[in-house]
Amino acid sequence: MSGKSKSAGSARSTRSSRDAGSASLSSGKTRAAKTGGQARNTSSSRTTAAKRGASSSKAASAQKQASEKGRSSRSSSGSRSKGGFSGANRGSAKNVAGKTASSHSTARAEKTSSSRRSFSPRNTDAARCSAPSREARPARSQERRHGVVARGARVVGRSYLVRFAAVLALVVTIAFVASSAVSAKQGASTQRADGLPAYISDEMVAVARAMRQEYGHPAGCTIAQIIQESGQGARLSRLAEEDNNLFGMKWSDSFKGKHGVVGPASWGTSEEYDGKTVTITDAFVEFESKKACIEFRSSVFLQASTYADNPTIRRAIETNNSALMAWGLQDAGWATDSSYADRLVAIMDQYDLYRFDA
Repeated sequence: MSGKSKSAGSARSTRSSRDAGSASLSSGKTRAAKTGGQARNTSSSRTTAAKRGASSSKAASAQKQASEKGRSSRSSSGSRSKGGFSGANRGSAKNVAGKTASSHSTARAEKTSSSRRSFSPRNTDAARCSAPSREARPARSQERRHGVVARGARVVGRSYLVRFAAVLALVVTIAFVASSAVSAKQGASTQRADGLPAYISDEMVAVARAMRQEYGHPAGCTIAQIIQESGQGARLSRLAEEDNNLFGMKWSDSFKGKHGVVGPASWGTSEEYDGKTVTITDAFVEFESKKACIEFRSSVFLQASTYADNPTIRRAIETNNSALMAWGLQDAGWATDSSYADRLVAIMDQYDLYRFDA
């Protein structure tokens, strides 16, 4: 009995040791499977990091490989043993699931980045028509600001131009008014109330009319000769002012001792010969007064046969015609100027000297 019990105990001990050995062997396999799964997970994460840094051109192939691996992992996880999943199968399933998840996340990231690149304004025509990018917005806003500034500058420039034109017009108006006032003042100072030049005195007009009454010489032509021969702007010539010679009458020895005659005086004068104007020095008559000069013209100078016998002058005296008298003086040789009569007639018309012939 004791021998049987010993053998039974030894048999039990042998079984228990075997069971313990098999258990330890099974646990060792399980640990090795887990260690392999962890190693595979580590390599899977490294592979995922490498795939994340890959270029966009390999995204499609990576996504395809990830989907194939996902399908293989699902098929492998579907196979079961009689006693359920073994330790190695569980580790490989976890490894494949990790790879699938990482592959899906990598595919999503790459798809997102590729989709962003594919819809970039540089790659599609539709994006060119879309809203401006952030880089283009500052440039457009800056262009708008420049446009506003340019329009403002144009408006300001126009306003300044308008103001300048207004000021210029005001200055021109003031200058014109001042010039007109000065001209009116000068005109008032150079003309008499009856419109004659200021240097024609009342005494000259009265003596001219008196000579018409006594000798018949029209007074209008007499005054016109004074303006033509001695008038220089607003004053008389030096010959008329200093020597009282109003008609430019030249000296002759026959004039010596005549009433109102002082004597000869030398002056420069312009003469016309054969159509050419020359300047010469000649002797002119000096008179005691302007009144004496006008009286000498009618009583002495025009009594010479050259003038007294001239038919045009005679008709002018008969008709009391100043214009006809001007043509008679030129015809008789009073002046060498071929347009002398025309000048006298123009002066008569300008100052209406015919009124003094009545």
